Amino acid sequence: MEKIINQAIALFVNDVYVIPKNTDTYNIKYHLDGQTKVFTELSSDEAQILISKIKYRAKMNISERRRPQIGRFDYQNIWIRVSTVSNFLNQETLVLRIIYSNQCQQNWIMPKQIQIIQESLPSSGLVVIAGPTGSGKTTTLYHMLQKLSDSKLILTIEDPVEIQEPNFVQLQVNEEAQMTYDDLIKVALRHRPEVLLIGEIRDKKTAQAAIRAALSGHLVLSTIHAMSARDVVMRLLDLGVDKSQLLLSLNGTVYQRLLPTKKNQQGALIDYLSKEQVNTIFSERNMSKFSDFWHNGLNYGIEHEIISNKTFEKFKNLE
Repeated sequence: MEKIINQAIALFVNDVYVIPKNTDTYNIKYHLDGQTKVFTELSSDEAQILISKIKYRAKMNISERRRPQIGRFDYQNIWIRVSTVSNFLNQETLVLRIIYSNQCQQNWIMPKQIQIIQESLPSSGLVVIAGPTGSGKTTTLYHMLQKLSDSKLILTIEDPVEIQEPNFVQLQVNEEAQMTYDDLIKVALRHRPEVLLIGEIRDKKTAQAAIRAALSGHLVLSTIHAMSARDVVMRLLDLGVDKSQLLLSLNGTVYQRLLPTKKNQQGALIDYLSKEQVNTIFSERNMSKFSDFWHNGLNYGIEHEIISNKTFEKFKNLE
């Protein structure tokens, strides 16, 4: 176990996958810089021993293999989140998410983009960032909030807390203990935070709670699964929130992707819609899926030789 984790940390790997290749063999894969590569192979017996050791370390039920489990443990002052699930052949798979202490550091295709959004943050209202899993949404939010932590009380509600930040008050969802997003938002507001981070808007109750907090004078930041900054509005409406309340509270939407760079790293590319542009969506006027903000970032990346022509064309025509 130590050898695999130490090697992953040395390479600054994001995720380690322990997954069955066939009935006799498991692959150990590393997810690094947007790519997944095989690190080594283990026999099925060796893999089961490895999985059991990790589950024990993460205080998970070693004998339970049918139901999904989650856990985490501290390894040399680095938090490692553990997730297990079995496939249709009852072969257990395991994923380690490595949470580094400098997780808030992010490369940007066009650094000025994050500065513009940072400077555009309102004193109250709702700002929502979208993007696929692993696109760095939480990292971006924490980066922005760190700039505010010296002068404002910041409270986060997450499921789970991935980045430990001593300057924030961090709460973690625990549905078994009846501490859902909605429950914790009500508790959080009693602390009178000036800024509230809600890890993810997944359902109508959480969306309504976020809007209520924004309308009551708080700055609320959150994430959601949507295909563009434009589509954030439609996704929230699909969840069943009141359109008039959303119009009043939503002050900006963001869409983010991580692009491979020529230096074999990843850089964040952002699309951003201001309050005025968001209002255009509500008025049902036609708007392109990606704005000039997105295309300016892509053009910057190609002009400064940060990304390849292949990457430029792929994300220029993203659907």
